[in-house]
Amino acid sequence: MDPAVSEEHLKKCRWIRVNWAWTKIGNTNLGIFLRFNPVVSILSSFIIWGFVIWCIVESEGASLEMGRWKIWITEKFTWMYIGTQDIWAVIIIMLYFSKFANMKLGRDDEEPEFSDASYFTMLFAAGIGIGLFFFGVAEPIYHYVPGVDGNRYYKRYTDNQQAQDAMNLTFFHWGIHGWIVYVVVGLLLAFVCYRQGLPMTIRSCFYPLIGDKVYGWMGDVIDILSVVGTMFGVCTSLGLGAMQLNTGINRINKDIELSSINQIIIIWCVTACATVSVITGLKLGIRRLSELCFSIGMLLMLVVFFYDDTWYLLNLYVQSTGYYFQWIIQLGFHTDAFAQMGNSQDKREVVTWMNDWTIFYWGWWIAWSPFVGMFIAKISRGRTIKQFINATMTAPILYSFLWLTIFGGAGIRMERRAFHANINCTSALGGKGSTESDNGLFRLSCRTTDEMWFDLMEQYGDIGPVLSIVSLAGIILYFVTSSDSGSLVIDCLSANGDPDPPIIQRIFWALTEGATATALLYAGGTKALTALQTVSIAAGVPYTILLCFMCIALWRAVQIEGGALDPNGPEFSVDLLEVFSSPTLEMIKSTIIAIFFPWFPMGRAAHRLNDCKGSPVPYMLSLAIPFYLWVLGMALEPAVEGISYLAWAVLFAFFAYGSGIRLGIRERYGINGNMVEDFFAVMLLYPFAAYQMDYHMSNPPMHLGENGLEKYGREKGAAYENQGADVPLEKVETAF
Repeated sequence: MDPAVSEEHLKKCRWIRVNWAWTKIGNTNLGIFLRFNPVVSILSSFIIWGFVIWCIVESEGASLEMGRWKIWITEKFTWMYIGTQDIWAVIIIMLYFSKFANMKLGRDDEEPEFSDASYFTMLFAAGIGIGLFFFGVAEPIYHYVPGVDGNRYYKRYTDNQQAQDAMNLTFFHWGIHGWIVYVVVGLLLAFVCYRQGLPMTIRSCFYPLIGDKVYGWMGDVIDILSVVGTMFGVCTSLGLGAMQLNTGINRINKDIELSSINQIIIIWCVTACATVSVITGLKLGIRRLSELCFSIGMLLMLVVFFYDDTWYLLNLYVQSTGYYFQWIIQLGFHTDAFAQMGNSQDKREVVTWMNDWTIFYWGWWIAWSPFVGMFIAKISRGRTIKQFINATMTAPILYSFLWLTIFGGAGIRMERRAFHANINCTSALGGKGSTESDNGLFRLSCRTTDEMWFDLMEQYGDIGPVLSIVSLAGIILYFVTSSDSGSLVIDCLSANGDPDPPIIQRIFWALTEGATATALLYAGGTKALTALQTVSIAAGVPYTILLCFMCIALWRAVQIEGGALDPNGPEFSVDLLEVFSSPTLEMIKSTIIAIFFPWFPMGRAAHRLNDCKGSPVPYMLSLAIPFYLWVLGMALEPAVEGISYLAWAVLFAFFAYGSGIRLGIRERYGINGNMVEDFFAVMLLYPFAAYQMDYHMSNPPMHLGENGLEKYGREKGAAYENQGADVPLEKVETAF
């Protein structure tokens, strides 16, 4: 185990350990060795295989059902996906310019484990490498010529402006808003692990908020969501990548046809390579693979840059980068609010565009954030917060923009040249379904996503076939890198953050990835993969909420480490969710009462907060009236249409008053928090908030200092004793 991880924390984790040694050959022990969290491992495997079986048995039904889920998520949660990305970006910018930015992810005298060059290549390979091969040419073309459905830019302006908007949308989907999710998870995880001695697992991110409860069921749920989201994301990419590789191989050798069998063979070849890489470990396997496939990508990019219209590509890079930063605010907050209603008078709208593009991307990035965030955290030890943000938010993004400019720009140029050469979708050469180009040209807007990359490579003279072969090698290596990185991260998550889990576990998760993708391809082909892709997007919804709490945890963690916040200061006498972690009969009974009669414990707490002046009845009535009006309104909805909406509006009076009571308690006893936390605690968890307030006022702190505040609070654990740092930090102000 990592020496930086406190032994106290490891003892609190759930473990199954098997050390059955058979013999020893040299320095290698042979036998069965296991170390994993049984709850996370078993339940994650059950969920993953449950979905796989569903997709196999009911592939068409699963695809249709999950397609409906995807549409529902877009209709109901576009505002959340779009708005939260912007909030996270603002928080990271604030942290970057704060006085906490020079804190190290490790001991104060610790140096980075990897060089800047190796660090960058691993960031790029794990985060976005294969996606840029798949979408590098295709996405700008789809936005430039979006087909019959169009998009909000199609035929609104000149053709030149439409091409620029296509590049801008592509930059947006691969820029700051995408990478910000990786930054939040990776930075927080690296901070609490390397500086505070916590295990390298996603549950540790919530230690600044819930303390030792991360070792209970709450932490298990967090890690299970992380494992499932990562597995679905990697398996979907394996399947889609196998299709693209099959297409590329078919272009080189027509005898190798496009079929599910060939795609399954490709998957197992990639899985075998990934398994070998996973066994060798991070430093020997993933690092070298990352450097190799990054070099292949650079070779392809430079060849196309010099072979194509170099001056056009340089102009496009400068222009598109400036255009992106000019429009980033507008794009970052755009939700297609009017378009999603589908009732514009001029009919120039695309109701499903947000569902197919931005929401898909954000859900996809978020679902992958535990995988990539944890991988980035593992390679970021010894860097400062500012260096971490610089590395993840500048170099990879600017490099991605260069990649998209070169390949996407070259694709748009080919599309225009094909148009002027009178090539259309029905053309025998260069059209839809064509196997040969028309003087090196294809009408890319008529081609499939799998074909566009290789269509572009074919136009570059005699070296076109060579570029296609090199592209295949790069795609394979990027898939191997993504697969082995995913396997290692999933294994670490299922083993309580163990950085060096037993080989048999690594092999199990690597093979599970291949087997899952194989089952999906064999059973339903692209339909089943699309269904599973939708599951990843759906998994992004709860993870979006978790990421919001991670932002709060990140800010609280740096404040605690900097001495600006006392982790053992005054707190509520009972935690908000104490009934789940340490239930008693009295606690369960009080919580059940609070579900149906929340006005009683809340009113009693408000009465005591006001020093028991007068009768508690007015306090209780002020809470009971809006609460039961809501119940009545919901019950009458079948008879009185629309009354339920009035009922929900009235219920907010209950939430507001309850939040005010909790705020008053915090202010009296000096409990850390804010009004927003109080409101959401009451709105989302009102029975638990009611019990918490009542219990606290029934059992107020007994030990008060001169200022009337509690001298001590309940201990959160050893993580806040600066075990990860050798040199104590001086108190840091919170002002920016």
